[in-house]
Amino acid sequence: MHRREVLKGLAALPLASVLASCDYDKKDKDDRSQSHIVEVHLDGAFAVVIQEKKENSIVAFSPRPPAGEEHEFHFNGAQRPEDTSKPLHFNFALERRNRDRKPEIDPGLDDFHFTSENWKIGDSLVTLELPAPTEITFSGHRSPVTFQSDHRKVFMATNHILRYEVNREAQPKLECGANVKCSPEDHYDSVTRYFFEVGPKRYLNHDESKAHAIKYFNFVLQNYFSDLATRFSLEDPYKKQVMMPSPSLVTAVLQYGAQTAILENASYLVDCEFTLPVVSTRTAARP
Repeated sequence: MHRREVLKGLAALPLASVLASCDYDKKDKDDRSQSHIVEVHLDGAFAVVIQEKKENSIVAFSPRPPAGEEHEFHFNGAQRPEDTSKPLHFNFALERRNRDRKPEIDPGLDDFHFTSENWKIGDSLVTLELPAPTEITFSGHRSPVTFQSDHRKVFMATNHILRYEVNREAQPKLECGANVKCSPEDHYDSVTRYFFEVGPKRYLNHDESKAHAIKYFNFVLQNYFSDLATRFSLEDPYKKQVMMPSPSLVTAVLQYGAQTAILENASYLVDCEFTLPVVSTRTAARP
């Protein structure tokens, strides 16, 4: 080959690379423009079961706690809790699904991703049926806890996020219980979010909240995932009775010039310190 032809070929290479890169970027941008993200946020006391023999569909539920430890359910940030005197059921569907393979699970949830073949839904405040998500992840901090069986220290998230990457045409369809508004809480550009929150009905201080969460977690394992209770029940370091401070006299001065407190509306914040496990199963729920 003549030297001139070789040089012409070399000169053309960078231009070809740029054009190829442009085509790739355009395709990637087109793919993103056709995609839509749907997120289902489960804050607080929800167990998430992956049904491997049912196309990896999800059942998420919040068992009703024992008397005296009542929970309340808030949907999409509503200040007033929903009426859960009768169980609420939500069915979430997506059209034009390309696949329903097992979701990717965030490594931060590994400590509480279990396998169970002996589980039930039982008496639950809220139950959700959902298709297989693209991934299951979480947000925020994880709380340190300890297993009773081997005293192993682990970390538990306070929420689960089920994330779906779908075609833009695949609009989510959420069927809600009676008197529950089904529209999403948060919708912008190509992202839609739904929020389900379950937490204690009464106010708890820090230690009470931790103790409540551990007691409730162990209650759920014993009654809803009985084959997991021996290995994965949690130690309760808050069993010790809190000593009340002895009474004493302090100086109290009434200041007439003090400003009046300003009160503002605030959205509900789940006080449950932990969530419940992610459980993979190949069996149906028992009665």
